[in-house]
Amino acid sequence: MAEAHAKGDALRVIKAAGEMSRPMRLPIPNGLLPKDSNHLYITVADGSNHSYKIACTPNGWKEITLGRGWQRFYHEYKLQPSNILLFKHKGRDDFSVRIFQSPGVERTYDTSGDDSGDETPPQAPRKRTTPTQAPRRRMGCINVPRSSAAAEMEQTFQSEHPFFIMHITKRLLGIHFLPNVPHFGDDVNDDAIVNLRAGEISVQAVYGRYVGKRRRNCGSISQGWGDFLRKCNITVPKLAVFEISRTQPEVELLVQFVDFE
Repeated sequence: MAEAHAKGDALRVIKAAGEMSRPMRLPIPNGLLPKDSNHLYITVADGSNHSYKIACTPNGWKEITLGRGWQRFYHEYKLQPSNILLFKHKGRDDFSVRIFQSPGVERTYDTSGDDSGDETPPQAPRKRTTPTQAPRRRMGCINVPRSSAAAEMEQTFQSEHPFFIMHITKRLLGIHFLPNVPHFGDDVNDDAIVNLRAGEISVQAVYGRYVGKRRRNCGSISQGWGDFLRKCNITVPKLAVFEISRTQPEVELLVQFVDFE
């Protein structure tokens, strides 16, 4: 079962959860997502502001298949094959999701208990107490690693902070800035001071977000990045894990450099 509706300007997709082991395909046209996007973010309407980053690949022009990250979401929300999912496009690569046990009966969103209960929505609209003014804080890995070594690191690295992984190649060691850095969060300006920390080493750098629609969710770190590499004595290619420990009043990144084969 799969249905897609455009209500106003927002695309809505109704889809059965199906088996976790089978690919999840959504009737979403390629042009809906940002150009060259290979992932999307889904947030369950439970007030937690916890977003899941899920890789996606196109199937023709009118369908995408969800990949890495979908099974984690399926497991943590204890989905059943008969559950009905309502995806609503919020803009760019963001989607909200509501989970229904059966038509008209919405799930309670408890990811930590043993059982998932039912919640039958009342006929009158409810006033939700979700923290609408709080910026969304993405958890887990917020970028799609581009090398196999970085992708393997993503599967094993654990942190209480959102993080991203980058492959510091020989080419990147020869330039004074770090490109294609994912934007840190909705509460961070397009230009921001970044404190880079690795153990006792601390260097202040500058982050600048790219302009234009195509690369709006990324930027670069400069004016301090080269100095940070020198102080950390990074002279050969490494994997770098950046944990976003805070975003206000300044961004702080806890950096670990890891050898790889």
